Amino acid sequence: MKTYIYKAVAGVCSLMLLMSSCESFLSEEPKDFLSPENLPNTEAECNMLLMGSLSYWRSNNFERHINFIAEATTDAVVSATANNVARDEMNSLTWQSDNESLYKPWQQFYACINASNIMIEKVPNASKVSDEVKTRYVAAARYMRAMSYFYLVRIFNDVIYLDTPVNDFTSANNMTKTPAKEIYNKIVEDLEYAEANLPVKWDSGTERPTVAAAKSLLSWVYITMAGEQVKDNTMWAKAASKAKEVIDNAATYGIKLEENYADLWLVNNRYNKESIFALNFADGLGDNQCGAEWRPTSIGSESGWGFFYTKQSYIDKFDDKDKRKAATFLTEIVSTVDNKTYTTENFGSPYPHGKKWCDGGRENFSQRNKRTDMYIPIIRYADVLLIFAEAENEANGPTAAAYDAVNQLRVRAGLDNLSGLSKETFRQAIQKEWTLETTHERIYRFNLVRWGTYLTVMKEYFQKNFPEKVKNVTEERLYFPCPEHVMLLLNCRFFSVRVWHVCSLVGWLC
Repeated sequence: MKTYIYKAVAGVCSLMLLMSSCESFLSEEPKDFLSPENLPNTEAECNMLLMGSLSYWRSNNFERHINFIAEATTDAVVSATANNVARDEMNSLTWQSDNESLYKPWQQFYACINASNIMIEKVPNASKVSDEVKTRYVAAARYMRAMSYFYLVRIFNDVIYLDTPVNDFTSANNMTKTPAKEIYNKIVEDLEYAEANLPVKWDSGTERPTVAAAKSLLSWVYITMAGEQVKDNTMWAKAASKAKEVIDNAATYGIKLEENYADLWLVNNRYNKESIFALNFADGLGDNQCGAEWRPTSIGSESGWGFFYTKQSYIDKFDDKDKRKAATFLTEIVSTVDNKTYTTENFGSPYPHGKKWCDGGRENFSQRNKRTDMYIPIIRYADVLLIFAEAENEANGPTAAAYDAVNQLRVRAGLDNLSGLSKETFRQAIQKEWTLETTHERIYRFNLVRWGTYLTVMKEYFQKNFPEKVKNVTEERLYFPCPEHVMLLLNCRFFSVRVWHVCSLVGWLC
């Protein structure tokens, strides 16, 4: 129980720091003592609740453990996990339901869902907010709820569905799972509401969901429903149509491809226009340790923790002239301290590591205890182009528009345009482009599962690199076991306590 109390206290502190960075916004209205009965009243208080929901994503419990779920269980990443049973389980496909990389994000997703449900219930009663603004914040809450469930069903398949705040914490063992297909329909309802009511751009801030984020995520949900989990072929056309809405309105939404792929991952470029929805850790907010996690060990004072590296069999998927290859794999570091050059031979695990998350743009890697201001993109414009190209091909064959979408990415990567392919060969080409474009971005496993290729890929990978693990590749490893329900409720419970205490403290402090 102490663990959860400590988390609650840490959450209070992080949210208080968040509010202090928004002092001008919070000071627009006089502050009374806030409580569950009278919160929220003002737009500042609505925003405070939204930031509370987002805080569960801007967390090490999301960022780190989704890497173990979506990357370390694939051929894209090996986790250097000596003497760490939980991480070796993920590497070896032998996980159990009590694995920390399952129950920690499970808790975070359900805490966000509960926070969103509180917003959806409470915001319509805000006494000092216009109906238009109320609807906007409810739409943002429904977006966050949809995104949380989208991750849950892709990770665990059937899960518990909650659309009202959790109040009865004694009923954990009585909760039953809802089929993933039904939850997908609920996700679609939330995102349709969000796209109809979210703004093109908020007055301030860079992290809150927008209409482009809602449409993009909806297209991603559709293309996933068309895949192996739901197998609804009608979703291909819907995915293509929704992604096309984003593409056709890209200028209005202020989004476009970054000219240089490598620049996407720089700290000083975290507000780039290719990012449609991202988790920003600017000014020390949140707990993003990805720089340390992906950076190799044994490189002097600039060492990281070396959690993840990649075998050559995966790197060979990239053509040498593909610019994404050099931007994705870290094979050399020149120390800013002693000017010494470290290569893979010097790394603690002598293999290429993940370059995207090695904290580019910082002078001193060890500052702030190896936390980072790096952003984590959840949806990039590149993803939307790939969604459109794949869905358009499945619905209508390799049309000129489908070629145009994927070739934009290939031109940026320094590769030749695709042309003259059959529907089947174009499908294979798009799947490869997904892999090359989004390596190490916590997407790969979900793609392999929806394509129906996960088991084949893992058998081939293990046979080549870890033959003793081939026996672990079974159909039950397509999804993960749900943690105990009580873990869900304990975290939701402390969110309920936490948010009211934070709001009361902020009201008192202001």
